Amino acid sequence: MRILIVIPAFNEMPQIGELLGMLLKRIDRRDILLVDDGSSDGTGDVAASMGVRVLRNENNLGKGISLKKGFEVALREGYDGVITMDADLQHDVDDLPSIMAMARKGYDMVIGSRWKDMSGMPFDRYFTNRLTTFILSLLSGKRLEDTQSGYRYISSRVLREVDVSSSKYDFESEYVLKAAIEGYSIGFAPIKTIYGAEKSHINKVRDTLRFVRLTLKYLWR
Repeated sequence: MRILIVIPAFNEMPQIGELLGMLLKRIDRRDILLVDDGSSDGTGDVAASMGVRVLRNENNLGKGISLKKGFEVALREGYDGVITMDADLQHDVDDLPSIMAMARKGYDMVIGSRWKDMSGMPFDRYFTNRLTTFILSLLSGKRLEDTQSGYRYISSRVLREVDVSSSKYDFESEYVLKAAIEGYSIGFAPIKTIYGAEKSHINKVRDTLRFVRLTLKYLWR
């Protein structure tokens, strides 16, 4: 399988070099795409200096738009799918093989799930994760796990056929929700729960309101 690693990044210079260094031990640099979402700290420059492909947004457009741009590259270049990763070291490169193993079994989407051990997750993140996953499971009519995980394999079929309107952090929730509703097969691969001193770019009030709006949209569809 030809897989493109897509990494959306906004002001992640302290971490991005370490992440890419670990990835480059496993993945050909031509199969790694960093989408620099208007960073002002040189994140994209670090990636470019390591030989990784960089797609730059002139301004901060949001995680959803950055992911969509990466998906477009994967489809244009004939990849079988993508694996998305966050740039802040919360996703362990050592978990890639288990995600890939499930992808090879034919799943349309594989989500890296921390469901079995969330002990290392801050309480507010734990509560939000459990609640949003419960709501998305109800809306889709399917049992979902860890819908807030950005560590995912997505097949080219899903990239071509699933289109959502969200453009910020709610993009990932809507993407898995719509894929589930439309009947695509979704698997879950256990991954490590990693939280350090990284600063989240999530705005708790604004992004919670976006999730509420997303929920109402699918309740009334």
